[in-house]
Amino acid sequence: MAERRATNKYYPPDWDPSKGSINKFLGQHPLRDRARKLDQGILIIRFELPYNIWCDGCNNMIGMGVRYNAEKKKIGMYYTTPIWSFRMKCHLCSSWIEVHTDPKNSEYVIASGAKKKVETWDPKENGTLDFQSDLDKEKLETNPFFKLEHIEEDKQKAKKDSTKLTDLQKLNDRLWADPYRQSRQLRKRFREEKKIRLEEEKEAKFLQDKLSLSVKVLPKSEDDERKAKMIKFDSDRSIDSDDPQFIELKKSSIRNSSIFQTNRKQRESKEKTESTLKALTKPQDPFELSLPKPNTTISNMLSSLIKKSPAKSGFGWKLPSDSEDRAQPSSNKLVLYHSDED
Repeated sequence: MAERRATNKYYPPDWDPSKGSINKFLGQHPLRDRARKLDQGILIIRFELPYNIWCDGCNNMIGMGVRYNAEKKKIGMYYTTPIWSFRMKCHLCSSWIEVHTDPKNSEYVIASGAKKKVETWDPKENGTLDFQSDLDKEKLETNPFFKLEHIEEDKQKAKKDSTKLTDLQKLNDRLWADPYRQSRQLRKRFREEKKIRLEEEKEAKFLQDKLSLSVKVLPKSEDDERKAKMIKFDSDRSIDSDDPQFIELKKSSIRNSSIFQTNRKQRESKEKTESTLKALTKPQDPFELSLPKPNTTISNMLSSLIKKSPAKSGFGWKLPSDSEDRAQPSSNKLVLYHSDED
C-alpha cells in the first residue's frame, strides 16, 4: 500500500481547508520518519554502495549495489557544488560507515569505517573500452601534434578491425550461402548421434536388468577395453559348468553343507570336495605321474600305475633288477620298458 499513499490520504472529520494542509493539521512532516533529524540538517535516504568495500568492524566484504538507510548531510562546497556525506550502519556488525562525494574527481570517497576493494585490470586484455585519462584529454586539446598522431592511430585501428569484420562476414556468407544444405547436414549428424545414443542406452538398460544393477552403466571406452585385456586369471583353464563330474561334485558339496555350525565330518567332506575341484582346474599332462606317498607299498604303486597306462600298449613299467641298479637295490625308481608283444 506504500505506493498509494501519495494519492489516497485520510482526512479526519474535524479538518477543513481553512486549517491548512493535512500534514500541518496533524503536525507531521511530509517525509514522515525520514525527516526526524531534519533539524540537524540530516535527511534519511536509501543509499546504494558504488563499489565493493571491506568493513573495518567485521572485516567482511560488502558488494557493490547493497542498499542502506543512510543519513545524508551537507558538509561543504566545491565551488558551487555541494559535498554530501552519507553515514550508514553495517548490516553485518554495529560499526558505522561514512562515504563522501568528491565533485573534483567525480567519484565517491570512503571517509571512515571501511576501505575500498581495489580491483585493477588492463582494459585491452579484457577487451573492454579503454577510456582516456585526464592527461590525454589535456594533450588532445593543447597539443596539435599529439592530436594528429592520435587520429592516425585511430585510423589504423579502424582499418585493422574492418579487415577482421570483412573476413568474418565473407566466411559466414560462404558457409551459409545455401541454408537448406547446411540444415540438412546438421539434421543428418543429429540423427546419427541420436541413433548411437539410443543403442548405448538400450545396451545399458539390458545389462542393468540382467545383472540387477542399481547404478548407471556407462558406455564402453577404449580405456576400459585396454584395462580388461591386462587382467590375467590364476587358472589356466576353467571348468565347464555342463561337465557332469563338476555338477555332481557341486551337488555333493551342497548336500553335505549345513546352515548351522558344521561338525568335523562335514568339514572334512567339504575340504575333500574343494581339493577335488581345485585339482580339476589344474592342467593335466599325459606324462605327469602322481608320486606315491612314503607309506604306500610297491604293490599299490604298481597297481595305480598299471591303471594309468593305456590299454594294449607296447610300453610298461617295472622295477629295476639288482643287475640293472646294484648301487641302489632298495630304490623305488621305476623304469619304462618297451615290448613288441601285443
